[in-house]
Amino acid sequence: MEKKLRNAFSHFIDFTDSEWLEVSNILVEKKYDKGEFFIQEGEYCNYVGFINEGLFSYYYLIDGNQYTRQFFFANNFISNFPSFLTNKKSKAIIQALEKSSVILIHRDHLSQLYLKAPKFQQLGRMIAENLFLIISEKYESFLLESAEERYLNLIKNRPKVIQNIPQYMIASYLGITPEGLSRIRKRLAGR
Repeated sequence: MEKKLRNAFSHFIDFTDSEWLEVSNILVEKKYDKGEFFIQEGEYCNYVGFINEGLFSYYYLIDGNQYTRQFFFANNFISNFPSFLTNKKSKAIIQALEKSSVILIHRDHLSQLYLKAPKFQQLGRMIAENLFLIISEKYESFLLESAEERYLNLIKNRPKVIQNIPQYMIASYLGITPEGLSRIRKRLAGR
């Protein structure tokens, strides 16, 4: 578990063994069954996590309708970052779509690490930048791409999504109706 995380971090930060020991002492692994929540609406998000294995959906529930904002995959960071940063209640829900394992870091422990050395602040910045890019790329795609282009990019960049996620969630993620997704798929199959 920790070896995989250290390898992921080593692409950005080269921790010494003693520095990594400080990081690893605050890590907690949590297993999630399919359908279990990372966070529910109205809860405080006190953790940022690294998905060791599994898949999560980040969505809003409005008037009984689910609006999917993001999917989190293995080797991604996961959090409701606005709630994590502001210590305000979550407006969103993050739920496991399959059996998953996440390595968690509590907000308080991460803050304590920041005070110890600039390298730990770099770790926090790396996590924040990673989560920001995920959100930014999604937002940008809604401004610059058609629904069909977003779907094709999803197939290309995240083929696991198509295999493991219900079509209504994919449609919601793309910002279209399930019928709209069906039309896109039919049009693409005819090519």
